[in-house]
Amino acid sequence: MHPAWTLAAMAIKIIFFLFASIGRAEAARNHDADMILKNGVIYTADQFDTIVEAAAVCEGKIIYTGNNEGAMKYAGPGTAIIELNGNMAVPGFWDTHVHAPGAKLAELYQINLYKSKNLEDTLKIIRQYIESNPEKDRYFGEGLSLDSFSNDEIMRGPRKERLDEICKTKPVIITFNDLHGCWMNSKAFEAHKITSRTQPLSGGVIEIDPVTGQLWGTLKERAMELVKFEEFTDEQKISAIKEFQKMMLGYGYVGILAINAPFDCFSRMRDRGELKMYVSGSTVFNPEKNISDQFDELKKIREKYSGGLIKADTIKIFVDGVVEHGTAYLKAPYLEGGKGPDKRGIFLWDMDLLIKTFIRAGEEGFQLHVHSIGDAATKNVLDALEKAKARTGGGERRHTITHLQLVSNDDYARFKRLGVIANVQPYWAFKMPFIWESIELPKLGERANNQQPIGSFFNAGVTLAASSDYPITIEPDPMRAIKIGVTRDIDNPEYYGISKNEKIRAEKYSLDKKERASVAQMIKAFTINGAYSTFKENVTGSLEIGKDADFVILNNDLFKIEPALIDTLKVQKTIFKGKIVYDSRDDSK
Repeated sequence: MHPAWTLAAMAIKIIFFLFASIGRAEAARNHDADMILKNGVIYTADQFDTIVEAAAVCEGKIIYTGNNEGAMKYAGPGTAIIELNGNMAVPGFWDTHVHAPGAKLAELYQINLYKSKNLEDTLKIIRQYIESNPEKDRYFGEGLSLDSFSNDEIMRGPRKERLDEICKTKPVIITFNDLHGCWMNSKAFEAHKITSRTQPLSGGVIEIDPVTGQLWGTLKERAMELVKFEEFTDEQKISAIKEFQKMMLGYGYVGILAINAPFDCFSRMRDRGELKMYVSGSTVFNPEKNISDQFDELKKIREKYSGGLIKADTIKIFVDGVVEHGTAYLKAPYLEGGKGPDKRGIFLWDMDLLIKTFIRAGEEGFQLHVHSIGDAATKNVLDALEKAKARTGGGERRHTITHLQLVSNDDYARFKRLGVIANVQPYWAFKMPFIWESIELPKLGERANNQQPIGSFFNAGVTLAASSDYPITIEPDPMRAIKIGVTRDIDNPEYYGISKNEKIRAEKYSLDKKERASVAQMIKAFTINGAYSTFKENVTGSLEIGKDADFVILNNDLFKIEPALIDTLKVQKTIFKGKIVYDSRDDSK
């Protein structure tokens, strides 16, 4: 049960929904079903965890769930019958923290390092792109991973001299795969008039060589605002978003919360009939700019773009950075590499301003989606939400805190009490080779063993939604996330050069097994809980009569397969509003 529902309200809701569903089902008996799914394991993700073997769909809505015999009563000469053959169907997935179009712009138009695995590969890709595009006056790229480097370059990022050796005459700017920093050559620093004496905005970091006092080669957090990044045409962006949508449908997603959403592109696709998923979008607020002006602009965005498949009612706020750069805000100092005057990282907002912003969001009817990595940052956000709630009083709030890499034990109960949604990325909930040993353990010490909580939120009764943060997670396959959430063990070991048969693998790379979740909990984190976080739970997120017919058909049963093999499951079909929008056997979808 979601925390916002009281028992009385829940009872009224169920009774109303049952009567409405019966009415819709009776009306549907006068029409043949457009589609029937039968002979399967259909997990509805309703409040009772109901599993049925068949479902019927008419005009984009679910009109029946139950046994095969009952479903076939709706069959007519034009009904499409989908034979599940014992395989599983679940509600369409939601990715409630994703950057659209993610890596697709880099794949189409830039230096693409998202799948680079080592330093040699990284430098080769950069060199080949620059040599193949001599007409460009500057070069941009994305997807740089610290995995490719060692020693001081792990802590500070790579040196500018590496890029200078490849290109001395034109600016080269490459964004880290975590989106919290960028690597530049000397010509890029020169073009932006950045020197070792340049002061970044509050919360920004310009890395300086501690020996020479000269620019090292990287900017982090708000220092990136000193740089002018590549701009794309609307059609380039729409082309990338179409590729993004195709990828997401192939993974079974029917809904997203897009961070800093390109609303104009999504709305064009909607108007052309090309948008095949629900889109909730956020707009990033900047603490250095006038807050009232930002609210005024966001209200215009909400009025202009919301409607149909699109909602534009969410504020994205960054309150800290990331552990890798020493900028996530912690209760105790980093053991090494910590930024800020006390080496605990950086809190990016003044608390009074944060509280005022939260209060205004409540008054204006906006949802909050807050980036918080460190335990001290999350405590501050909960403090601000509690004070804002006391000021704004009634009205249902479904504010979200996302990432939550480190959380204090006494804060889980506060999430529950305040009705705050936890949004986590299960893809990262194991000891990633290289990153855990070379970055997290040296920086965090013992704290590195207790990261990426999942089970603790469920145990505390907190509504937990799962997401990928694509393209930080370059393959946002929910089967991988469900597998890791259930096992807390390494996924895709071959990617890291680790044999699948390595006997010690599970113990060496598993992370905090007490944070394991059940299969059902993980499915709900990607379905009904995601829909709930965007106020869509009455429309989608579970397979119940009267809701949109949003199904994902898998090639096996999540409840029966060995947990370590969950990531081998594949999506066969994605159905959105009763239409097949992805079919693994049809390249045109």
